[in-house]
Amino acid sequence: MDSKQVRDAFAKHGIRHVKVGGYDVDGILRGKYVAMDKFWGAVDDPIGFCDVIFGWDATDVLYDNSQVTGWHSGYPDTRARIDLSTFRVLPWEPDTAAFLMDFVQPDGSPHPACPRGLLRQVIARSLSLG
Repeated sequence: MDSKQVRDAFAKHGIRHVKVGGYDVDGILRGKYVAMDKFWGAVDDPIGFCDVIFGWDATDVLYDNSQVTGWHSGYPDTRARIDLSTFRVLPWEPDTAAFLMDFVQPDGSPHPACPRGLLRQVIARSLSLG
């Protein structure tokens, strides 16, 4: 799905709100609402998303042994790219679109703690092995 198709789908479904989310290290979907103008800007350029999601457990308690992020790094924002192919209208919020995100490094490569990025690497490796 490209941005024109997303715009058309927004018009068709009366979308007024957007929720984006990514998976943490425990496989929990963590998301936030973004303003429409921020969403459209993020279609082309990744947005910031606090990397604390790679440093806390399912009950939002900070891990004390995290190597990826933590107090030692100040829990900075990581970059998140919106995957337009994951567009859905939330049934319980009919004027709200939802999208999954992929966490990426500044060079665009997958973030080492991003479950979706890791899954893509595993699939690519398994396909290369036959």
